[in-house]
Amino acid sequence: MDKKLLDKKIAEKLIDELEGHSGIIKPERELFLNILVSAEIPDSSKFYENLPEKKQLSEEFNRYHYLSLRRVLRNRNARNYRLSEWKKAYEAIASAMRIYSSDSISRNLRANKDVVEMMAECREPYSLLGKFKTYDFNNPDKALFVISRPVLIIPGAKDKGPIYEWENDNTTHEEEVGIIFRHLKRINPQEYFCH
Repeated sequence: MDKKLLDKKIAEKLIDELEGHSGIIKPERELFLNILVSAEIPDSSKFYENLPEKKQLSEEFNRYHYLSLRRVLRNRNARNYRLSEWKKAYEAIASAMRIYSSDSISRNLRANKDVVEMMAECREPYSLLGKFKTYDFNNPDKALFVISRPVLIIPGAKDKGPIYEWENDNTTHEEEVGIIFRHLKRINPQEYFCH
C-alpha cells in the first residue's frame, strides 16, 4: 500500500497560516514545511495524526521559546465527539492537576463547540495543533517561569477570536519553586504578569 503524504500545497497553506498567527515567534518555514510534507496522513475516521516532535528554538532577553507542531487535525472529523466516562474522569483529574498533554488538549478542543464549528466549516481538509513553550528567566528575582500554550491553526478562519480565546483558556503558567528540590508550581496568569 502506498503511503499517503500531505500534499505540498495544503502544507504551504498551513504554514502560511502559522506565519500569520499572533503571539508566537516567526516560524522557520522550511523546518515546518518539511515536517508536514513528509507526514503520512491516510484517509481515516481518526481526528488527528501525530507529527514528529521537532522544535524551533528562539532566544530573546533571557527568554527561550520553543515552537513545535504536534498534530494534523482532520476538519471533517471534528464534530460528533463523545467523551467516554473514563476519559471524562481522566480529564477532570488532568485538569485539576493542570497536566498539559496533546491528548488532553485535543479532547478539550473537540469539546469546544465554537471551534469545532469553525473546523467543520473550513474549506481546507486539515488544521494544525502545535505548542509554544517559553522559559522566562527575565525577571527581577531571577525566578524561572514556564508558559505552555497550544497553537491552533484553522485555515481561512475569518474571526480568530474564538481560537485565541481557546488557546488562552488552555495556556498553563508555572513558576519554579523550592530551594533544594526545585520543581514547577502552577500559578495564575496574573502572578506571572505582575513580575
